[in-house]
Amino acid sequence: MKKILVLLALAAAVLLAGCGHFVPIMPGTDPVSADGEETLPDPSAQEEDTFQEQPLMNFIGWTDFAETYYDKTPVALSIRTGERGFASPVFDRASIIAACDALRSMTVTGREGDAAPAEEQTVFTFTMADGDEYAVGFSGGALDMYAGSYTVSGGESLWDIPFPCYDEEFDVFDLYFDGNIRSFADNYAADTPISVGRRSNGGATLTSKDPAVVEQAFSLLANARVSRVESSPDQNIDLTQTTDYVFTLSDGTYFTFSFAGPCLAVTASADYGPVYYWLEGIDELASMTILPQSTIPVFEGGPLTALREDIDAAQKAAFGEADGITVLGVFVDYTIDGQKGYLTLSGDTAAMFVQRVCAINASAGTVEPSGEAITVSVTLSDGSGPILYFTGDAIQQMVGLNYLCDSAAMADLRSVILTLSQDENNVGALTGESTG
Repeated sequence: MKKILVLLALAAAVLLAGCGHFVPIMPGTDPVSADGEETLPDPSAQEEDTFQEQPLMNFIGWTDFAETYYDKTPVALSIRTGERGFASPVFDRASIIAACDALRSMTVTGREGDAAPAEEQTVFTFTMADGDEYAVGFSGGALDMYAGSYTVSGGESLWDIPFPCYDEEFDVFDLYFDGNIRSFADNYAADTPISVGRRSNGGATLTSKDPAVVEQAFSLLANARVSRVESSPDQNIDLTQTTDYVFTLSDGTYFTFSFAGPCLAVTASADYGPVYYWLEGIDELASMTILPQSTIPVFEGGPLTALREDIDAAQKAAFGEADGITVLGVFVDYTIDGQKGYLTLSGDTAAMFVQRVCAINASAGTVEPSGEAITVSVTLSDGSGPILYFTGDAIQQMVGLNYLCDSAAMADLRSVILTLSQDENNVGALTGESTG
């Protein structure tokens, strides 16, 4: 539930202003109007020189907030101007306390009138851990209230607080308000990551240890600039399409930068939730090739063309290179050394298995199959996916032609299957006979 803080007394004063001219009466008596009827005094009828100065926090009804913000510090402070039209938050306690202190030092000195503000309004909003919000607005340095505008003095430091999108000193790493991420960026040259990985929609992480690829990914993030904050992410971006970039240091420490659709998604406060930033200069990051060339499957040519198309689609999904399409699951029905059973794989395990299968070499020559059978059925997130039939060291195309596979790679595949079968999370059921 959000609090909209309105000074009720001033609002009441505006409503009563239309009730006629009021005659002052002696203290301790009931107020009366000029026609002798009882009524209430009209604060708006006071001359400007009778306005009583008072602390801004008292004037806007934030007395409890002023007394507790050191102990119950807001989790976020955001700024929004009419010109920008979006709220940009900061999460560091120093900035939030500085803003609270600045407001507490302000004094409301007089009333400007009821005319509409001549300048764009700037609104500062404090968000509490429970989701409540306290907002106060200014136009041209004057306090904006529903009952009019009021001149203020003091609190100049409020305008010195930097905010992303409104201040150029913020880079991508500052958005996290995390000292570890800031140190990662500042120490990049001395402690360069050994790898960078990309993961799409929670699938497998494709990792490159190529220093040039690591440098390119980091530089694109470091040089990007925030252009705006997405005010309606559920309407304007596809939150189901996610991409993570993972930098790993030599000691195993890793830092993850996540995108939802085209926006960098940053959760600096669990209470506040994610903030979605539009970045400039980041387009090349999504089109980077992180897939190591040595892992490209080598099914080649001629009669294998149709089979290769299906395998290409699966391997791109497994390595995060398929425009958001991921490996949803893999079903493996096998007979190996007389042991018969099946596996149901998902997540990183499924993607890893597809990577291993897709890396198997096959010749263009056809052979007569012999040996035990393995069926691999791949399901991609778009509903497609190949079904691969292995018999011994041969792979079968859907039309029934069998091509000779690399025997060492097939032995490795059988070993992987048997290893996975030892994990009960991968075994739908072990049967006494093949289900194929």
